[in-house]
Amino acid sequence: PEPEDHTVGRFKGSFKIYRITEEQQQVEEPVLMFSNLPSNASQDVIVRIYVIAAINLTPLDYGGTVDPFLWCSIGKQKFDESAYYQTKKINPEFGKMFEARCSLPRDSQCIIKVYDHDLIGANDLIGQTTIDLEDRFLSWKRANCGLSKQFIVDKDDKDVWRDHLKPIAILKRVCVLRGWSQPVFKGKGTTLRCYVNGSEYKLKYFESTKKEKDGKLGSDEHRLALYVLHELGAVPEHFESRTLFNDDCPGIPQGKLHLWVDIFPYDRNLPPPIDIRPRQTEPFVLRLIVWNTHDVILADENIMGEKMSDIFVKIYMEGLEKYNQETDVHFRSLTGEGNFNWRMCYDFDYLKPEQKVVSFQRKNFFSLDKEEEKLEPILHVQVYDYDTFSSNDLIGWCYLSLVNLPPPTKTSKECKLDIFDTPTKDRISIFDKKKIRGFWPVFDDSMGEKELTGKVDLEIEILTGEEAEEKPAGQGRNSPNQYPTLDPPNRPMTSFNFLFNPLKIFKILIWDKMKWKILTGFIILLVIVLLGLFIYTSPQAINNAIYNAIGK
Repeated sequence: PEPEDHTVGRFKGSFKIYRITEEQQQVEEPVLMFSNLPSNASQDVIVRIYVIAAINLTPLDYGGTVDPFLWCSIGKQKFDESAYYQTKKINPEFGKMFEARCSLPRDSQCIIKVYDHDLIGANDLIGQTTIDLEDRFLSWKRANCGLSKQFIVDKDDKDVWRDHLKPIAILKRVCVLRGWSQPVFKGKGTTLRCYVNGSEYKLKYFESTKKEKDGKLGSDEHRLALYVLHELGAVPEHFESRTLFNDDCPGIPQGKLHLWVDIFPYDRNLPPPIDIRPRQTEPFVLRLIVWNTHDVILADENIMGEKMSDIFVKIYMEGLEKYNQETDVHFRSLTGEGNFNWRMCYDFDYLKPEQKVVSFQRKNFFSLDKEEEKLEPILHVQVYDYDTFSSNDLIGWCYLSLVNLPPPTKTSKECKLDIFDTPTKDRISIFDKKKIRGFWPVFDDSMGEKELTGKVDLEIEILTGEEAEEKPAGQGRNSPNQYPTLDPPNRPMTSFNFLFNPLKIFKILIWDKMKWKILTGFIILLVIVLLGLFIYTSPQAINNAIYNAIGK
């Protein structure tokens, strides 16, 4: 059996051997390394571990993926995040903050592990990293809390000073730990100077240009003290990139963790924690109204040899084609004009800072969890020719970015393909504009060059989730038909499905155009039939008349 572990503590220090001649020994003793040590008394502290994300985790699942979650221990306190595992992410964003009250030097180690979640069996360890909290807390470089670049005192500013001590107090502590005399400040304003360990630092050297946040900055003395601390090598604000290791694969990195650590003495001046939760999506509703189409290429011919198309419009968002919506069909358009008055509504979650649509979908039938996917906010607008007995023919299409939208034209005549060449500065974000209507062209570039194949009269409106609840509207022309009310389109009599109206198609396509010819033909045919019957029956009638006359 393995021997019992009787460890009662750990030694942390440094050994140094001095080579001294007899002459040196008679003159002076060497300077001691630890002449200015902080107190070794036990101290209560608050430790905050901010874990931002993991990068390039080693995949442990089939398909080259991993379902990661965090596990953290600070002293004797443990945090298990297995209930919040993320699905199939090699580069997960955690946005987790672990806070614990502990005592130094007793609780000096923090261990962070990243596991792969498994539905069956034990979770697999991907890798771990260990942080020495005591070293950070006692270092004269102030590794317990990174220093900001500016001393901002405005509490409403996102970059407000977050240390529990102000720069001058920190500078004084650094001088004590380095064995220097206390800093001395002289002068005011641009002539302000600070003397530390025989060196002079002037405020005007660090602030030669106007700062962006002058109205939110603290006093001149504190700002100069902060600049001096940076010059002396104190640890600035930053996040660490810590490599994860696994004992099963010694020396082989298993990925990296991006994090930072704050350690503060436990007292009443404890600063509030920073919220690093991942950016939250906002619910939006996109409402589209397809009013009309103009100048659509006529793809078919009717039985009379006339060019025509059975037009309908299909729209979907990038990456979400299975949620596409279609208008009804404008049958037998002879001019390329289609009338619809058709509303489409799309609910989606939007991440404003990244300008992405966030979707959760199962990648395949066997997937148990939905995977997060970030998509570009792009609308795919497609115009089709409807076919009853074969697949529909795609006439034209266009892509409209909701955050980089080319401005539409007010009339169909002005609508040309060059609107897609609009400079970026002149483009529109529908999230700022809220509502817009006009004509956008659709094209066919299957042959290499863009060919204008039609124009769509489209209205685009974006609503927040709350606004959509206050102003409900139905799909198509269904109830509630409001905001705005859509009337049935005023289509010509030729617009119908011939399979369900054979008599109507005969009337419109044949009778209305050829009724006099048909009547004339019918009369001629009737005369011919009567004449034929006369010729056929006249010999018998004549024969019967002669026979009757002879008999009498």
